[in-house]
Amino acid sequence: MNKEEDSFGIMFFTLFVINLTYNTKFMNKLFLLFAVFLFSFNNMKAQCVPDFLFTSLGIPGVYPPEVQLPNVQLPLGISDGLVGSAYSQTLTLVVLEDTTMDVASLLDPSIVTAMNTAGISTMMSLDVNYVIFDVDGLPNGINYICDQGNCQYNSGIDGCILFDGIPTQSGTFPVSVNMTINVQIPAITIPIVGTIISPSMPMDLPSFSAVEYDLSINNLTSLSDEEDSGFNLFPNPVINTTTLYLRDEADVRIYNVLGEVVSSYSSVRNNLRISKSDLGLGMFYVSINTFDEKYAIKLIIK
Repeated sequence: MNKEEDSFGIMFFTLFVINLTYNTKFMNKLFLLFAVFLFSFNNMKAQCVPDFLFTSLGIPGVYPPEVQLPNVQLPLGISDGLVGSAYSQTLTLVVLEDTTMDVASLLDPSIVTAMNTAGISTMMSLDVNYVIFDVDGLPNGINYICDQGNCQYNSGIDGCILFDGIPTQSGTFPVSVNMTINVQIPAITIPIVGTIISPSMPMDLPSFSAVEYDLSINNLTSLSDEEDSGFNLFPNPVINTTTLYLRDEADVRIYNVLGEVVSSYSSVRNNLRISKSDLGLGMFYVSINTFDEKYAIKLIIK
C-alpha cells in the first residue's frame, strides 16, 4: 500500500469512528427519551385497574354502587379514611354503548316541528361516542386520577378512577361522580321523499351525577381520652381482621346492608376481634350497646 492509499484508509477509518460515536450518542439520547416517555406513559396509565367483579356484570355504571342492584349482591360504598393516613380507593367504570331517549329537548324547535309534521318520532336510539367523568366533593388532601386521559372513555370501554392522597380534614363528605355523555344523533330524513331535515351530529347530553358516595374521614383517638365515645374500631376498612376496642362492657350486633343481624355478642369486655372469614366482603354496621349509651359505626371489609 502506498502513502496515498494509506492516508485515505486512515481518513476513512477516522470518519467511520466519528460517525459511529455520533450515532451512538444519538441513539443513547433517543433511548433515554423513549425510556422517559415509556415511564411517564405507564405511570399515567397504571394508577388503577378495573375490578373484574364489576366489569363482568356488563351493566353500565360506576362501581362499587352505593345501593344494591336488584338480584345482585355486591360490595357497597367506598372505604372510610383517617386524617393523616394514606387513602386509596378504586372505582370501576363500565361505559354504555348506546341509549334510547327523547331528543326533542336537544334539537332546534323548528326541527322538532318538522319531525312532528312528517310523523317522525322524537324517541330515538342513539350511539354513544364517549363519556367524560369528573368528581366533586373530595376532602382536602385527596385527589383523583383516571386511567384514560382527561377521564374520557370511548363507547363500551371499561376504565377506573383512583382516589388517592392523605386527607387533612375529618368529617363526612358527599362525593359525586359525574358523567357527560356525547351521543351521535342520526340524520333525520322525511320518509319516501328523502328530504333531510337535520344531518347526523354529535351532541353532549346535560351532565348528571352517576353516583354519590358518603366518604367518612375520621380522627383516630385514644381510648384513654375522657372525651372519646368509649370505643374504637381499627383498622377500618379492613382486609382480614379488625378489632373493636371497648372501654365499657357492651352488647355488640353486626348488621349487613339489608338490616339483617349477621353476628351477635353479649357482655363483651375490653376488645372483640371481627374476622372477614365470619362476615365476608362488603359494608356492615356495628351496633354497640352499653348500659346507658348506644352507638353505631360503619365497617368496610374488602
